[in-house]
Amino acid sequence: MSKISKAAKAVKELDAGGLIKAIVRSGQAAPGPPLGPILGQKGIPIGAFCKDFNERTKDLKEGIPLPIKINVKSDRTYDLKIGQPTVSYFLKQAAGIEKGAGKTGHEIAGW
Repeated sequence: MSKISKAAKAVKELDAGGLIKAIVRSGQAAPGPPLGPILGQKGIPIGAFCKDFNERTKDLKEGIPLPIKINVKSDRTYDLKIGQPTVSYFLKQAAGIEKGAGKTGHEIAGW
């Protein structure tokens, strides 16, 4: 999996007032897909967004998945809200595994 595809795992665009939800790894925001095209369609400068996100997450360990909410305003500015790391990240770290079970209930991960 490439570094760009790992950086933004999931992107959801909600029609309610230009709200974009995504999970982006700390310090790894990149202007490539899937985050870049959606921000570009909304008129947000992608390079400035990536620089802003990476600057705000520089104190965290690199690669931690963080849920973010981007509220796009009509004048093409945005409000960025960065949430706490996902629970699945902490569970995988505690178990010492990279990936969970592929078939839930049929496989056991971390043994």
